[in-house]
Amino acid sequence: MRTGWMLLGLLAISAGSYADEGRYQALPLAGAEGSKGGGRAFILDTRDGHVWVWSENELITAPDGRRRYGAGFIYQGKLRPGTQPGEMIEQQGK
Repeated sequence: MRTGWMLLGLLAISAGSYADEGRYQALPLAGAEGSKGGGRAFILDTRDGHVWVWSENELITAPDGRRRYGAGFIYQGKLRPGTQPGEMIEQQGK
């Protein structure tokens, strides 16, 4: 079941990338050994610089307030391009 959700999420992302000539790029992330988590992916919006992590086993709060584990996206923030290779970019304040 988890693998099915993972494939569905990655297919949705890849379908969106064809619509905008590769706007979204997804890279698989290795899970921590012995953790509850399963599949994870790093997702980058190459046009606007937004970053998400998709996880198939994330703690989610339902509309009724109950908490459970399930697939979900976690917004990580927005990137900006550097001016040269290897440049250290400091995190911007919120």
